[in-house]
Amino acid sequence: MLNLRRLPTAVAAITAAGLLTACSGTSTTTAADAGGDGNTVSVGYSTPVAAQVSAQNLALGLKNAAAGLKWDLDILDANLSADKQISDVQTMLQQGKAAIGTWTLDAGAAGGANAQAQAAGVPVVGVNSEGTGITASVWWQINTCDTPDAPFKQTAQLIAEQRPGGKVVVMGGPPVPSIVANAKCFTDAAKAAGLTVLPQADNTKDNAAGASALAADLLTKHGDVDAFWAYNDATALGISAAVGQAGRKVSTKGSDGVIVVGANADPDAIEAVKQGRLTGTWDVDGVATGWAVVKTMRDILDKKPAEKTVVKSTWYDGENIGSYVAPAEREFTLDGLPLVTAGQ
Repeated sequence: MLNLRRLPTAVAAITAAGLLTACSGTSTTTAADAGGDGNTVSVGYSTPVAAQVSAQNLALGLKNAAAGLKWDLDILDANLSADKQISDVQTMLQQGKAAIGTWTLDAGAAGGANAQAQAAGVPVVGVNSEGTGITASVWWQINTCDTPDAPFKQTAQLIAEQRPGGKVVVMGGPPVPSIVANAKCFTDAAKAAGLTVLPQADNTKDNAAGASALAADLLTKHGDVDAFWAYNDATALGISAAVGQAGRKVSTKGSDGVIVVGANADPDAIEAVKQGRLTGTWDVDGVATGWAVVKTMRDILDKKPAEKTVVKSTWYDGENIGSYVAPAEREFTLDGLPLVTAGQ
């Protein structure tokens, strides 16, 4: 998942009350209409932080999918500022975008701007986001927990099979709703699988150095810990470094050692799995997610029902890492995406 940090936000009241009326959630404009007299359809996306690898992969998918439809695409960087994101959505609305995508940093704060877009007949597609003004959402599978095969439920089972009754540390991150929900999903599944869940530690610094410091302390307090679950790869790599510094080794391919798992399939994490410094990571497929956002925009503009779409996440460890394909080399079509489920 993206490394998102919730920031305090003061949101000015939207004075045009008529723009905040409830909307049907479906655009009244078709993709053909949006082009207008042969003009190119123009859409926009507000990325929460463009510097993050997963965000860059998602942007690549957006660009490739939009290019295939001969659409114009603008991507604006909120840079972890909820205020900036609200401004970006309003800017795209003023520019006459036919549809807007957003990974919402603060759902409560962004609701007014998103509703303003919907009231103007401009659909808003949320990435791992829902709430006021969101027409339809595209989700990473790791951000779902409503099925028995949800990724973090699978992770709990993997640890329980290799370390029955073992002790596990949950390392979350900043108090972003999706991060909190994922930590809870894994924690509940781990307890159900018979694992002993030690007190949670949150890497609020959101980087490998912060995670390493936390893990070093935890390894001192709990020398017999069997596994660490990390909410993202930067955190997992920090934990891995601390495990090595403590004179222990990371478990790979079911071997002895401390199980350390992450999520995102960042390049450094993929290399760490190959080298045996990380047990495994979940690939969220940001490129396919970008394609799914454009597909959702197209479907809504073509007056098809707004649907929930879930992009498949794939687990990579020492057993299957050889089959990993770099994001830039992945090819998709709008009707050939790796989706888990669609429709609500």
